[in-house]
Amino acid sequence: MKNKSKIFDLSAISIIACDCLQAVICIFIDLFFVSQILNDANSTVAGNIIKIGLFYIIYYFTLALCYSFTGFGLKKINKSIFVSIGAIVLTVVVLLVYLLGDQIGTFVPLIAFIYGFGFGFYSSGYNNLTAETISSKHQVRFFAVKRIMFQITYIIFPVSLGLIIDNIDFSFMALVMLAICILLILFSFLIKPKKVYKLSFNLVEFGKYLKQNKKETKPLWLVYVTNFFRGASYDCFTTLITILVMRSFGSNTSLGMFQSIFTACSLLTMFFYLRYYRKKRAKGFIIPTIVLVSCTIIAIFCATNQTTIIIFYAVYSILNVILMSISDSRRSGVVRVLSLHSHILESNAFSEFFLGAGRVFSSVLLLLSGVFDSLISENSTLFLKIALGIVCFMYIMYGISIIWLEKALIKQDEEFKQLHSSEQIEKTED
Repeated sequence: MKNKSKIFDLSAISIIACDCLQAVICIFIDLFFVSQILNDANSTVAGNIIKIGLFYIIYYFTLALCYSFTGFGLKKINKSIFVSIGAIVLTVVVLLVYLLGDQIGTFVPLIAFIYGFGFGFYSSGYNNLTAETISSKHQVRFFAVKRIMFQITYIIFPVSLGLIIDNIDFSFMALVMLAICILLILFSFLIKPKKVYKLSFNLVEFGKYLKQNKKETKPLWLVYVTNFFRGASYDCFTTLITILVMRSFGSNTSLGMFQSIFTACSLLTMFFYLRYYRKKRAKGFIIPTIVLVSCTIIAIFCATNQTTIIIFYAVYSILNVILMSISDSRRSGVVRVLSLHSHILESNAFSEFFLGAGRVFSSVLLLLSGVFDSLISENSTLFLKIALGIVCFMYIMYGISIIWLEKALIKQDEEFKQLHSSEQIEKTED
């Protein structure tokens, strides 16, 4: 019990607070900014989908590029400064969305670039602060609790922001988001790493090391593979859900309400995961998730209506937290398990490159679906459904790759125990 109480000190609480606060900004952009583009009466449905695809291509590409140059500063400068810079730039994005109003569709590339730049700075600092602050021993418990708080944020704010947009005005929304950004900056300065490693940042040399030591670094390679499939499915699913809900219900309040209700239900999933998940039980958690999500997508193919969309939204929102929690905990944990503490910056950069590649891939699919649907008719969704099917396959591979990762970690545990069988070892199975 004594060790457990040490998990959540001021730094750990601040990390969770930052995660929740940046989630509010993401809710604003990914739900309501996207819905505002979809509601642009000066463009066709297919044309608006093309704009959304372009937005995410530029955003994800810029985000991945940020990791290639922020690493040089991260090894010398306090990482919370990068989080703060990112928070300030994200504030600029929120104000731009507010100031541009009905002209927002014209400035989609500019907003995407600034958003990618701001979030790139924020996440590069945040991810490395997390890796240095939370010990490997407490990874699963910490990330599960962090995910629960993240889910609570997604219960409260989607419906709240949706009601504000539909019933009050965007000016009040801007004030709320400004307060969120200020809190994000304040909490970023409260994170103090428990163990600061001497860090390097040489992507070429790190790449050579991974190539020359494929057997020893297999779990890390699998982390990158899961990141690619995660990027090619999770983020695009969120956008596709927004498009489907807005086309069927046409209300920001409905969009926020569904997100809040289903996220509340997902908390039960998180408590179940936190209590019963072990690496050896991975299949029992992951396979039902990808099977049920895939079945709901097949239902949308058979009949695209409000009922099938709600069922898909519910199943995906409630179950997907399992896959997200596992991959979140493994991203930073595996680096330290392999005793590559000094290469956290390079590993996080590689993670973002693979994640970004998957995100750009799915965003290109979204853009192309808009282009091809526009050639059929302005209200066609044929290619949008095809894109949904491809993303579904990427999601299945996401789950399978996590199973591969957990098996690799089990094998590593067994080899570790055989090597040190004569020593007294404290080992936790997570």
